[in-house]
Amino acid sequence: MPRRDKRADIVNAGIRIFSRKGFNRCSVEDILQEAHVARATFYSYFDSKKDLFVELVDSILNTMFEIVAKELGDIPSTIDELKEKTTNTILALYKFFSENWEFSAIYIKEVMGMNPEIDYRIVEWQQRVSEMVKILLTRGIEKGIFRPMDVDIVSAVVAGIPQHLGLQLFMLGENLDLPRVANAVTDYLIYGLATRN
Repeated sequence: MPRRDKRADIVNAGIRIFSRKGFNRCSVEDILQEAHVARATFYSYFDSKKDLFVELVDSILNTMFEIVAKELGDIPSTIDELKEKTTNTILALYKFFSENWEFSAIYIKEVMGMNPEIDYRIVEWQQRVSEMVKILLTRGIEKGIFRPMDVDIVSAVVAGIPQHLGLQLFMLGENLDLPRVANAVTDYLIYGLATRN
């Protein structure tokens, strides 16, 4: 019989408990009961409930950044290629949220404003995405794909739009047509920044 991975049991229990109850309304005891582990086992892996939560937040942010970097890491050379890569990125982010609802609920409901350490992680993630977008915008301007603009400001706005919209749609919407949403957001982002003929 394979040995149980108790650390994974604790992490998965944390995802379920934090998504249902929220960080402030749950206790280590709730996580222990959900994971079916002893208190000593929990503390052999994590110093506190907050440490488990921070690990989950880091995992969410790293996954989201990897999704963005996979498509947008290479600079597209045409507006059509940029549109395709942007649509793929937004669609992949929205699929991640829809396929990992408990994980996403933690991010959507609990993350910002809860703790300065966690807020810093979110701001750092947004800055990493913004830097990637800034490179895309700068190269797009050089290639004549985008019109001249203040890339520092616009990159921050562009980096936040798909995420913010996705959070709103997932909190309020049901049975979303994810490709339709991704295409609409992409059209707005790309053609709002494109050179005008």
